[in-house]
Amino acid sequence: MASRIELENKPFLQLILILSLCLISVILFSILGTVLSIVLYDFYPNSYYNLAALEENQIAGIKILQLFGAVGLFMIPPLIYGIIASKKPFKVLSLNTFSKAFNYILIIMLMVAFAPFLSWVIELNSNMSLPSFMGDIEKWMVDLQTKADLTSQYFLTFNSFWSLFYILIIVAVVPALGEELLFRGVLQKIFINWTKNAHLGIWITAIFFSALHLQFFGFFPRLLLGLLFGYIFWWSKSLWLPIVGHFINNGSVVIASYFYPDSIKEADISIFKDSEYSLVFYSFSFVISAVLFYLIRGKNKKELITKQKENSTAV
Repeated sequence: MASRIELENKPFLQLILILSLCLISVILFSILGTVLSIVLYDFYPNSYYNLAALEENQIAGIKILQLFGAVGLFMIPPLIYGIIASKKPFKVLSLNTFSKAFNYILIIMLMVAFAPFLSWVIELNSNMSLPSFMGDIEKWMVDLQTKADLTSQYFLTFNSFWSLFYILIIVAVVPALGEELLFRGVLQKIFINWTKNAHLGIWITAIFFSALHLQFFGFFPRLLLGLLFGYIFWWSKSLWLPIVGHFINNGSVVIASYFYPDSIKEADISIFKDSEYSLVFYSFSFVISAVLFYLIRGKNKKELITKQKENSTAV
């Protein structure tokens, strides 16, 4: 195994390492999740081909399989990578740096303000179509999206109040922690170091972040979120801000679906779609989001400069 010294400033080797860890980990955890879903809930992987006919206990099997797959792909590999790459894994993953409390308030406000504009982008993306000569590819994408939408409906169906917390863990907590650890905590740093360009590294990471979900009709909204989280992480140097933002984005959907179950059926339709003021509303959402976005940028740059001055004075 490569030593910590051999990994330092070698982005290609770092990329090979994290991708290898992801492959090994997701295979092992998927096998474990599959065994548990079969034993506990009689859910077999080939049941994915007939999602509409699943029974209630088999739906629980999907959740187990999804949970183990997400943990194996997103959470475990970055943690192992951090241990291999540094004697201080939390530092190399930027988990040891906390931002000021006001920044967390700003990120919550940003995610709330950004939601209407994002829903409009979701609507635009869902109505996109490929050229006729790419019909087979589009059919494949539509099939994937249909299965993803049906799976989402299963995930956002609640049996009790306590199931809300279980689904929050699967849909919001694990993705927020795991995906930010992998994409921002590891991959974004690798691509920035490799390209020697922060903007290029952030964009490459955001594209990978969106593409990995294999949902063409949700590609651009996820790309925007990837860019949003990427820049906030780059400015703040703390992974906790994008983690909070990611959790708010996913968790709000879960909570809304719990209190307003019918909203699941309208998940791909933007707010106030038929209103004559819709464009004004979405424009207002974008402007407010942009203001909050650059406010976060300004505050974190000032904090970073202050810390650098304090460190230089201490030396």
